[in-house]
Amino acid sequence: MIDITMLIVTRNSSKYIKSSIESLIKQGYKKEEYEIIIVDGMSDDDTVEIAKNYLNSQNINYKIIKNPSKTLAAGWNLGIKNSQGKYIVRVDAHAELLDSYVKIGVKKLQSDKNIGAVGGVLITKSQNYLGKMIAKVLSNPIGVGNSLFRIGIKKDVFTDTAVYAVYKKEVFKKIGLFNENLDRNQDIDLHKRMLKKGYKILTTPQMRAVYYNRTTMKKFIEQAFKNGFWVVYGKSGHFRHLAPLFFVLGILLSFLIPQLTLLLVSFYTIVVILFYIFKSQEKNILNLIVLSILTFLLHISYGIGSIFGFFKLIEEKIKAVLWINGISTKKF
Repeated sequence: MIDITMLIVTRNSSKYIKSSIESLIKQGYKKEEYEIIIVDGMSDDDTVEIAKNYLNSQNINYKIIKNPSKTLAAGWNLGIKNSQGKYIVRVDAHAELLDSYVKIGVKKLQSDKNIGAVGGVLITKSQNYLGKMIAKVLSNPIGVGNSLFRIGIKKDVFTDTAVYAVYKKEVFKKIGLFNENLDRNQDIDLHKRMLKKGYKILTTPQMRAVYYNRTTMKKFIEQAFKNGFWVVYGKSGHFRHLAPLFFVLGILLSFLIPQLTLLLVSFYTIVVILFYIFKSQEKNILNLIVLSILTFLLHISYGIGSIFGFFKLIEEKIKAVLWINGISTKKF
């Protein structure tokens, strides 16, 4: 009997897919107790072939499903709809779940009927210098704030979101699936709905996963911008996610008084460097400079993305009013 569904939604992940699947197979379950579902967003590399060949060699219960829309939310929903397990864990192709990750999650779900999801903490890694610096930014509170699954915790904590969560399947029947209208923060949106329904979300340091982050400046900035945009435009974030927006607005307002701009940037730089020295134990001067620049770019890109998201919302509301009043013929 299949109790566990392990779900990977992917597109063009040939470099990582085998390692990700291998980590699922090593979770300690008998082959008849779980299934692996790969939802592929029409990859144009050999991701599917690698996955299929490896799964066949391991004699695993699996399904490979095509995801024509190529979006994460649609992929997750396809996987959930085709799942057989009472518990569902979703993981990125760029990640590996360490031993007993799923078993620990299931055990904690079974310990409290009100817990709907349990997630772990990330060990962020990369394969080049810039990527390693980005990994430090994404693992430090000065970079990502109070994101507990990124910066680490020492004991179980109830949180408002979770990474690579193990879910009770019944949750999706009660609150619905992932919102396919969102390009980012779909999990945050789902978790907000879970909390409103009375479910609890747990993050535990006993569950650990390795995540391979972006390794280029372009992808790093692009991801930050899109996350900031969808936090506001998709209304999918929490108030703390607006911190970069206020940071950007503060810089813009400080331009009215040049001395204030210099003071703000200097204070920001000093605080950032101190965080990396004391929290990340970084002493190398070149690394500190790179980390400071990356942190600034992360906050600025995220904040500008949020501003664009805000203006996009205003634009749509104006167009909707014009359509209602017959001024415009285009409906939104």
